[in-house]
Amino acid sequence: MYNASPGRRLARSLVSLCVASSFAFAFTACSSDSTAPGTNPPPPVTVASIAITPSTASIVVGATTTLAAEARSAQGAVLSGRTITWASSATTIATVSASGVVTGVAAGSARISATSEGRSADVEVTVTAPVIPVAAVAVTPTTASIAIGATTTLAAEARDAQGAVLQGRAITWTTSSAATATVSATGVVTGVAAGTARITATSEGRSAEVQLTVTPPVNPVVSINISPVLDTIEAYELRNLTAVLKDSAGRVLTNIPVTWTSSNAAVATVGAQTGALTGVDRGTVTITATVGNLSATAQRVVVIKYRSLVLGTQHACDIASGGIAWCWGMNGTDARLGDAQVGDQVHRTSPFQVPGGHRFVQLAAFSRYTCGLRIDGAALCWGNNGWGTLGGANTAGYSATPIEVSGNLRFKYLSAGIEHACGITTANASVCWGYNAWGQFGAGHNRYVTGPQAAAAGVTLSAIEAGDSFSCGLTNTGAAHCWGSNGLGQLGDGLRPSYGNTYTMSSAPVAGGIQFHSLSLGSQYACGVAYDGTGYCWGRNGGRFGNGNTTDISSPTAVTGGAKFRQISAGFNHTCGVNTNDEVMCWGNNANGQMGAGGAFSYTPVVAISAAKASDVRVSGIGTGSSSFTCAISRDRLTTWCWGRNDFGQLGNGARTTAEAVNSTAAIVVGQRPL
Repeated sequence: MYNASPGRRLARSLVSLCVASSFAFAFTACSSDSTAPGTNPPPPVTVASIAITPSTASIVVGATTTLAAEARSAQGAVLSGRTITWASSATTIATVSASGVVTGVAAGSARISATSEGRSADVEVTVTAPVIPVAAVAVTPTTASIAIGATTTLAAEARDAQGAVLQGRAITWTTSSAATATVSATGVVTGVAAGTARITATSEGRSAEVQLTVTPPVNPVVSINISPVLDTIEAYELRNLTAVLKDSAGRVLTNIPVTWTSSNAAVATVGAQTGALTGVDRGTVTITATVGNLSATAQRVVVIKYRSLVLGTQHACDIASGGIAWCWGMNGTDARLGDAQVGDQVHRTSPFQVPGGHRFVQLAAFSRYTCGLRIDGAALCWGNNGWGTLGGANTAGYSATPIEVSGNLRFKYLSAGIEHACGITTANASVCWGYNAWGQFGAGHNRYVTGPQAAAAGVTLSAIEAGDSFSCGLTNTGAAHCWGSNGLGQLGDGLRPSYGNTYTMSSAPVAGGIQFHSLSLGSQYACGVAYDGTGYCWGRNGGRFGNGNTTDISSPTAVTGGAKFRQISAGFNHTCGVNTNDEVMCWGNNANGQMGAGGAFSYTPVVAISAAKASDVRVSGIGTGSSSFTCAISRDRLTTWCWGRNDFGQLGNGARTTAEAVNSTAAIVVGQRPL
């Protein structure tokens, strides 16, 4: 029996179905053509727009670029198979092929359009001239000669391989020797010094050069003036001198070498080419500026000024220009002058330069040693080292050579007492070293140390002063605090003097709430100058206060007379100050004329040394022969004077007198007078 496959059975079923249907409908349903005979196909889609890419173009003459165009329907669909026609608005500028290839013909711009079935679009094509490389650079003139200080302008052109000038090309100018001639960005050449230089013009890797000769000025110098006209200079000060040169027409000439010389290099030196004048020592010097055969001279006076005057036990020191420290008077067995020759009677009646070549900004002395603050902030001390007063962390008896205070600290202020010293570091810390049996460190103990130790616990100070077994300091608001020995009220705490061995190991505020700008500590008393210039003293009086009586008092009492002070210095049995009129005023004991005035004693201030004007005054503070002299620096700081006791040359005037002699007239320290 024959069995048809499933596919064959399905085919026969379909045929039967078609037969069972009417003829007309069977033809329609079973035919494979969807369009009935006699009907039209749908119309083609219309081109609605043309799109060209890119939307703009730029080419150089002779170059090509290809544009593309698409026909699109109203719905933006790309219509394929449509014919695109290309055209140029200016074929003398750019042409376009049937496939959209644009060729640059000449510089300018053209509109390139694409059209299909009545629709079109266009783009702008810019055609530029081709960039012609620089083949050479031409400079005119080819050689040049100018005088020193004169100028000339060079011209340069960039050219192509055929020698045509290329416009708009950048030119860079250089000189082979700026010391001979300089050239600006625009080719302006200036003569600097006699000689030759090559001036080069460069453009796009090509260059040309001019050989330039610089000659002495065409207009010779007929006048030289040296400035500035100020005729005084301080030793170690630097001044830059300038020579103004003019020609016969009065024109200022520049860039002409000047030679400088000094008539005396021991007084002042001058840089031969720079004119940098440096003072060396007191004197008069002639400075000469020379150009060729013409010269001019200027006279300068070199002066020495004095600063930071201090007095110790029978010795005094000051700082001269350049930071050089000088000391005079008793050297003794302590080498307090820094003199290596020591002995009971060793002294200097004129200034001795402290050894080591150090430059100082401040000195401190009170007793048998001296300290100095070096310009780099290091503290150095020399002289007696009992109780470690030199601060070098050693127990040697003395040192003639300045030794640096240990601890690698840097200071901004130093003060020396009898057997202890103190300072303020650059970190604003208070430190002391040396003897501390009376608690004069203010550190809460009474142990002595040979190197710096924190002091004035509990209070931050801007200034500190060491005295006779006690210390005081000022805060940055001017509040005074003191600590140490207090049997005579020298701490100023307002308590009644005990007249015993009492002391305080921590700082106590000075009574009265006065704001001070400076303090000075003497032998068992202290003085200070308030912000308003009023002078105050407290502690052991005996005529040292200048308040008209001798009563001891433990709180600040004003100096009588109404004088206003810039500074007060407290000593052993006399006190001096500089008032706001720059006069020295003194009071107290005058047995050796240490007040600089007549009489044996004064309980109130008297004007000293015939009302001479001063900038600084210091009195000695120890009773062992040094308590009876005074020194001051003149207002112009050109002179140092001393008066009073002079048995060991402490007046520094080159002489000695007996211990009893009265020297109430100020003597000029040897060598410390202006010209």
